[in-house]
Amino acid sequence: MKRSRLENIEEHLKTELKNKVFKKAYALECAKVALAQKIAELREDEKLTQVGLAKRLGVSQQFVSQVETAEERNLTMETLIKIAASLGRGISISFPKLSKQQQSCLRVV
Repeated sequence: MKRSRLENIEEHLKTELKNKVFKKAYALECAKVALAQKIAELREDEKLTQVGLAKRLGVSQQFVSQVETAEERNLTMETLIKIAASLGRGISISFPKLSKQQQSCLRVV
């Protein structure tokens, strides 16, 4: 029964992705979530709490939480660079060619 529900969701998503407005919004949200997850993963790799990262950045823990849950809507390149630097990282941006299947959702590596 669970498999059937998953297939229904996948079919529904496939149908929705035919809508250009939905597809654009979906791709944007996927990219935001992937970035948020990567930041949380890097923070955890450094054995930092959200409070610890917030102190390094000079921001509140709530801001870090919003970044890590993709709720922060005004995340700038400057802030991303600060986050990366505070985690001992740099930022690399590339534009690899995507297959048809990958085009509906971008990823962060």
